[in-house]
Amino acid sequence: MSFLDHVEAFIAAATAPDADLAVGHETIDGIDYAVFAKAPASLRDMFGMMLEHDDLPFVVENDVCLSFRETYEASARFAHVLTGLGIKKGDKVAISMRNRPEWIIGFIGALMTGAVATPLNSWWGTEEVAYALEDSGAKIILADPRRAKNIAPLLNNQNFTMIVSGEFDHRHPRLLNYDVLMASNNKTTPPEVAIDPEDDATLMYTSGSTGHPKGAVSTNRGAITGILGYALMGLAMQNAHGETPGEDAPQAVILQTIPLFHVTGCLVIFLVSIVAARKMVLMRKWDVNDAMRLIEKERVTSLTGVPTMSADLLNAPNRDDYDLSSLTDLGAGGAARPPDHVKPLNDMLNQARPLAGYGLTETNGIGSIIAGSDYLARPSSIGKPPRPIVEMKICDPDGNEVPIGERGEICIKSAANIRGYWNQPDATAEAFKDGWLRTGDVGVEDEEGYFYVVDRIKDIIIRGGENIATLEVEAAICAHPDILEATVFGVPHARLGEVVATVVYARPESGLDAQKLSTDLAAQLATFKIPSIIVFHDEALPRIASGKIAKKALREAMIAEAG
Repeated sequence: MSFLDHVEAFIAAATAPDADLAVGHETIDGIDYAVFAKAPASLRDMFGMMLEHDDLPFVVENDVCLSFRETYEASARFAHVLTGLGIKKGDKVAISMRNRPEWIIGFIGALMTGAVATPLNSWWGTEEVAYALEDSGAKIILADPRRAKNIAPLLNNQNFTMIVSGEFDHRHPRLLNYDVLMASNNKTTPPEVAIDPEDDATLMYTSGSTGHPKGAVSTNRGAITGILGYALMGLAMQNAHGETPGEDAPQAVILQTIPLFHVTGCLVIFLVSIVAARKMVLMRKWDVNDAMRLIEKERVTSLTGVPTMSADLLNAPNRDDYDLSSLTDLGAGGAARPPDHVKPLNDMLNQARPLAGYGLTETNGIGSIIAGSDYLARPSSIGKPPRPIVEMKICDPDGNEVPIGERGEICIKSAANIRGYWNQPDATAEAFKDGWLRTGDVGVEDEEGYFYVVDRIKDIIIRGGENIATLEVEAAICAHPDILEATVFGVPHARLGEVVATVVYARPESGLDAQKLSTDLAAQLATFKIPSIIVFHDEALPRIASGKIAKKALREAMIAEAG
């Protein structure tokens, strides 16, 4: 049996009718789904597991260490803060900050009230946050001082309250201090509120093929299905490796390198850690030397991040200066790991094993997984879905499954799928059909059931795990008074996967150069969206027969010239 054969056999037994993770079927909005029959009804209920883990360490950041119980009780206090500010079931509570314990407390606390937790990209500027706050209708936003500086100007124009964790020299009637609020009550049990499986739980913004990000709305059942699905796969992989978790086993420790506003950072790492009783070591910003220091100090067992991070670890010249022997798993998510990295990563540390997952914000992070000997044998594959929790197929434009070996769009059906896009019924109808999500990725399934991503339908750049809509960047560039036209695309990059590139035609008399354009764009775009490569044309950009700019030809020419 192959590694994934063992995984599939374990899942089949673990989801049998009498098992703790038994899977049954339920009709939701007229569609039949496989569901965890004994799952908690809500994330609020799931958080009760934290009390069972009691004094085990849960969140570590620098010298701060919170146990599961301490985190639960702090979150309950924040929940009462929110209800005291008028938050009710279904209201949106936004979070904009780097990876900090307060992010986790704010997220759990919001869900304890029945509110919809709404994480925002901490790299966003004022205009991007303004759009998300207006679109979501968030009544409260929790921010750190750096993010608060960008958000504070919006207080005069939009009706929300901002809670700031940390010192912030600004005054406004709707600007409140986190520490003061938390000290105002000592209630360590959540407010009483009834929450159903189909009630909304999270609103996570994801860049699509349009300029503005779309708000992906997940129900409690959707998020819990993704969480339990990943926990189940973790147990299955341990079993396939011949490991048996038990009370005497040391606590698993994961390095939280991905921003918590990402579905991977939030669900696959943070929320799965609650179910797995796993310690989570926070990093606010990726630095390979700091990561190695933390791995050694905290005896980290798992590093899950965008492929850039494991590549940095692989190429670190001073890696032997640190004791990394605790590492057992090197996960990749958020972007595709280059196939030629897989074997070197496997060889790098004798006990560490590379693995990769494929999923989207729209699937609560769960889709397929590849690991073990199967990953070494098929380093370009995204593996197989954990049936029956997740179904996956390759479809033609009409949604019909294509024959094995033929290209088509990857489609995913699962109770973990989001219920739709916030305030965008047309986009929801386009993406979902009969419970199946059209991912926008072109894929192939081979005769053994392994899936591969071979192209993208959506015009998206994935830079170090960050999704960037080319239309948004093009719009910002073309709005520049000295730009006549522009096109934006991604080009391969050894470390980041892709970087943003643009070819522009500027007014000949303007004297505009790349440095000036980058500086001007900084007022409109987050730093990671600003093109790393800017090429100026001295005439109108070439076009294809339809009159559109020949983006594909320009991209191919740039790649050919580079290498």
